[in-house]
Amino acid sequence: DIRRTELEKAMNKVGEGLSKKERRVLEDLSKGIVNKLLHGPMQALRCDGSDPASVGESLSNMHALENMFDLKSEEEDLENMLKKAGRK
Repeated sequence: DIRRTELEKAMNKVGEGLSKKERRVLEDLSKGIVNKLLHGPMQALRCDGSDPASVGESLSNMHALENMFDLKSEEEDLENMLKKAGRK
């Protein structure tokens, strides 16, 4: 989890001087930032399937995200690992 890793790195830089309340505030802050960043893209992916145009738009958005975050190559890597393990 990127958020948790970056939060831990930041907390390690600050050191042991943080109270439990301050740690909780930083945890909530990091969750809030991630949620705000993901809200728009997640809304763009949501579709109830009743309108063909919105389904097409959702699929286009999904493909854009796959390309943006190189998700296809990760899927291919996983498939290759499963093949090597004899699971596919």
